[in-house]
Amino acid sequence: MLLSLRRHLGALLHALGWAGFIVVGFGLIALGLVLGALSSLALAPAHLETIRSFGPLGLSMAAFTAVLIGFYWVGKGFSLAFQSLSWRDHQTSEGLRAFVLRKFEGQLPPLVALGGGTGLSTLLKGLKELPMDLTAIVTVTDDGGSSGRLRKELQILPPGDIRNCLVALSPSESLLSRLFQFRFEEGSGFSGHSFGNLFIAAMTGVLGDFGTAVREASSILAIRGKVIPVTCDNVQLVASFEDGSIVTGETAISAAKKMIKSVEVQPSQPLPNPEALQAIDQARIIVLGPGSLFTSIIPNLLIPGIAERINRSQARVVYICNVMTQPGETDNFTAVDHVQGILQKTSLRKIDVAIVNARRAAKQLMIKYESRGQFWVPPTVTKIEDLGVRVVAGDFLSETDLVRHNERTLSVAILNLLHEPPAVTDG
Repeated sequence: MLLSLRRHLGALLHALGWAGFIVVGFGLIALGLVLGALSSLALAPAHLETIRSFGPLGLSMAAFTAVLIGFYWVGKGFSLAFQSLSWRDHQTSEGLRAFVLRKFEGQLPPLVALGGGTGLSTLLKGLKELPMDLTAIVTVTDDGGSSGRLRKELQILPPGDIRNCLVALSPSESLLSRLFQFRFEEGSGFSGHSFGNLFIAAMTGVLGDFGTAVREASSILAIRGKVIPVTCDNVQLVASFEDGSIVTGETAISAAKKMIKSVEVQPSQPLPNPEALQAIDQARIIVLGPGSLFTSIIPNLLIPGIAERINRSQARVVYICNVMTQPGETDNFTAVDHVQGILQKTSLRKIDVAIVNARRAAKQLMIKYESRGQFWVPPTVTKIEDLGVRVVAGDFLSETDLVRHNERTLSVAILNLLHEPPAVTDG
């Protein structure tokens, strides 16, 4: 009960924000001054019998308490405001790095991000600009497109999601990063393949190990952080649908466009990547998402040992909810449905914070997406909080011709969480 009270209080204070602290603080100071004036019976209006009944001493104590709490809240508000400005100033990266190093005793705080697809790479683009020891743990169940062809023909892990994360963490606009994303449009056997996928496949053949190939590619691209597969075993995703049918393969699952009942990996006991387990153990914050719930987020948590290590971790676990539903996977899902999907369909029992988008996209964009069966995900803040999960709600949208998360806004929200004391865990 105490932990639940603390969670709700934390959620309330976060919702207030620094401006709320200042407003409430000044309100309490004003109340204290009024009570102080009324502490003299001569000043108290004769008809306010209730106030007069407290007596001068009682009113004075109440006035002092209100003023004291008011000044504390005002000070807290200004402190949070200055901290927020310090963390948000992306233009002074050296100053921010020094600020973080001072706070964390000369060490960059370790952050682990788990996911796959475009969602994880979008998040990494923002996080790479900030001072932290960053590790991306990437799902390896993709079997479509270039990755699927290389996986089938060469019996290697799918390189596509790994490649996208490597490029996201590489210096922006570098020639090598653009080269890795170059896709051949013609040529027998080359059409449809990206250079980065072929490069990782070639490195795997030369070095004899996919994980080693990824490390060498990371070095060549000079990425800011680490990218590692969640497992080095060749696994496939298997989904059971509500109609009783079973489908194997990530691409086929997405194409089925039916309500998913459960997902699992084959073989059922793949070995987790030891580097992934070590990164989780050392993390201060663990981020899940954004990304496809059943084909990017949950697959990582199905690898034996991953969810269990997160459950035992002292890190704060943050889930970034998608901004739009995905046809066939999350039709009619709200934000709380996404959170419950993770907690109910995996062995993960720990989500401390959910970051949810609270703004719809522009009308024309919404019409475009809705025509394709994709809809805005309602934030359902109260329902998530009822699960004991704190919610950070706000405008996290980036609108171009697509609706995506704003990488910079997300990174600021995560940095603000990083600034807070470590999460308190039950037991």
